[in-house]
Amino acid sequence: MLYPESLNQVKESYEWVKYLFYALFTFLGIKSDVVKILFWLMLIDTCFGIIKTLSLGLKFKIKKLALGFISKLSILLIPMTIALIGKGLSFDFKWFVTAVMNILIVSEGISIFSNWLSIRQKKEVKNDDLITKLLNVIRNYLLRLFNTIIQTATDKTNETS
Repeated sequence: MLYPESLNQVKESYEWVKYLFYALFTFLGIKSDVVKILFWLMLIDTCFGIIKTLSLGLKFKIKKLALGFISKLSILLIPMTIALIGKGLSFDFKWFVTAVMNILIVSEGISIFSNWLSIRQKKEVKNDDLITKLLNVIRNYLLRLFNTIIQTATDKTNETS
């Protein structure tokens, strides 16, 4: 049983973590409103996923729900990582971070619609894994950027030799 002091500690911890994330997003130039929208879409998608599971007669597992929600929240690390890479390299990656956030929002929206269709049709509607596709695009972009940086540094070294 949770006691009032335990509830206060949970609330204080939540507030501390929330402000920490706001500060981090501000530092990285990521708009907190967009993060809030993405978070709400994730919650809605999770609710639709639960309803879909129950309506299709699939076995509902709390562990799978928790892991799925943690996985969804970890998606927020993608734009944060890109922004940190940009800051570390003194590059302006705001356009890239914004594009990734927009793709994540669209991906969550598509997932919500897929879940809704599954519920409505009483059968599983396949949802493409857009996040994996996005991660491959990001990886390839960063590899090309790294190769360009290395080539530029090599060319400058050869010019001065």
